[in-house]
Amino acid sequence: MNSKYFLWTLAIIINMLLLPSCLDSSEAREVEYSADAQIYTFSISSKSDTSNILNSTIFTIDQVNGKIFNKELLPYKFHIDSVTINLRGSSTYSSLNNVTLSVSGSEDVVWSQSDSVGINNLYRITTTAPDGKTTKKYDFQLNVHDKDPYILSWEKISDGYYITPNITDQTTVSYNNRFITYFIANEAMGAVSSSSNDGANWTTANISGLPPNVLLSSLNASEDALYILDETNRVFNSTDGFTWSMTDTDFPIIANYGILPSDNNGKSLVIIDDNNTYKFAQTDDFSDFSFMEIESNTNISEFPVRDFSSISINSSTSHAIKYIIIAGGLKADNTANNYIWIIQERNGKISDLKSKKMGVSSLTESTLFFYDNNTYLLTNSSGTNSLYYSDNFGLEWKSAGENQSLPTEMEFRKKASVITDNNNNIWIFGGVSGTQTQLDDVWRGKLNKFAQD
Repeated sequence: MNSKYFLWTLAIIINMLLLPSCLDSSEAREVEYSADAQIYTFSISSKSDTSNILNSTIFTIDQVNGKIFNKELLPYKFHIDSVTINLRGSSTYSSLNNVTLSVSGSEDVVWSQSDSVGINNLYRITTTAPDGKTTKKYDFQLNVHDKDPYILSWEKISDGYYITPNITDQTTVSYNNRFITYFIANEAMGAVSSSSNDGANWTTANISGLPPNVLLSSLNASEDALYILDETNRVFNSTDGFTWSMTDTDFPIIANYGILPSDNNGKSLVIIDDNNTYKFAQTDDFSDFSFMEIESNTNISEFPVRDFSSISINSSTSHAIKYIIIAGGLKADNTANNYIWIIQERNGKISDLKSKKMGVSSLTESTLFFYDNNTYLLTNSSGTNSLYYSDNFGLEWKSAGENQSLPTEMEFRKKASVITDNNNNIWIFGGVSGTQTQLDDVWRGKLNKFAQD
C-alpha cells in the first residue's frame, strides 16, 4: 500500500512541474542572433606554396582600424597567385552570416572556404554578423619585401664633423643617448657630441680631468660609467662622459676588455699587474678585484693588452652564450695578436677559445661589432675594407659578400669606431686613412629588412 501511494504522489509532482513548461512553450519566443561581425582568426594557404611559408605566416587583425595584414614581411620575390582563405567569427557555434571579398579588377565575390582567391588583388573583406544586419569592413594587405632584405644600404650622415688640426688619435662611444667623439690634438684632449638619434649635428664638448696620455682605444662603457686607461696603467672614470676623475686602484690596470656577462649581470674583465705578474680579474668599479684563473693551459701573455677590439655578447636566445670576443691588438711583448678570442666565465674561471682562421692576413686595427644577432668584423687588409660575419658567436667566420659590402665611395680606413643602436642602424665614425690621416666622417648603414619595418 505504501508503494502505491508513493507512486501516485510522484506522478502528481511531475505533472505540476511540467505544467508551467507546457504553458511557456505555447508562447512564441524570439531568437536573438549575435551582432558581432568581427573576424577573430585569419590564415591563408596554397598548394603552390611548397615551402610552407604561408602556413607559418601570422596575420594581425586590427579590430579598431579595420585592417588585416602580416607584420613580418614575406620573403623577397615571394609570389603566389591564388590561395584558400580560412577565417572564423567569434565562435564555431555562431558563424558569420556572410563574407564578401573585394578583389581589384572584378566584382565582389562571396567567400567560400573551398574557393581560390587571387590574393595579390584582394584589398577588402566585408563581414555580416549572424543577425544579418551588422557589417564590418577590413582593409587587407599582404606585405612582401620589395628589396633584398639582406642588402646593407649606406648613407653618409656627416663629413668634417669636427674641424681640428693636428689630431693624432680619436674614438667614438655611445653613452647616455649621445655620441661622443674624443680626440687628441696638440697634446690636449678634446671632444664633440651629438644626439645618438642624429649624428649630423655636433657641438663642442668641454672635457676635464683627462691627461693627454690616455689610450683612447681602451675606452669602455659600463651601465653607469665610462672607463679609460692611460699609458701608466691608471684608470679614469666618468658618469657623464665629460667630467673625469682618476680611480684609486690596488693594482696597475694593464687591459680592460669590457663587461664579461654572467648570471649576475657581469663585471668588467681586466688584466692587472700583481707584483710583475699579470692576472685576470673581475671588478665592478675598479675598487675591488676578484682574481680569475685560466681554465686551459693558455698563457696570459697570449692575449692582447692594447689597441684591440672587444665586444660583450649576452644572447637573449641562448642562456649559455655569455661571451667577450677580442680581436687584433698588441700583446705585452708588442707583437701582434692575430687571433679572435672567445672568453667565457665557467665555474669562476676563464674559459678561452680561438676562432677558426678566417683567411685574413692581419687583424690589426680591425673592429668588432654585433648586429642582427651576428658577430661582425670590419677588417682592413691590403688597403681594402671588408666585412666578415659569424652566425655562431665568433666560432667560424664568413665573408659578408657583395650584399653587405661597404659603399664604394667610403674611403679606406683603420681603427674606425663602429656602433649599433636599438633602431638596427650601424654607425661608422672616422678612423685612420691609408695615408695615416685622421678621418672625420660619419656613415650609417641598415639592412633592408629593417628599413621596411
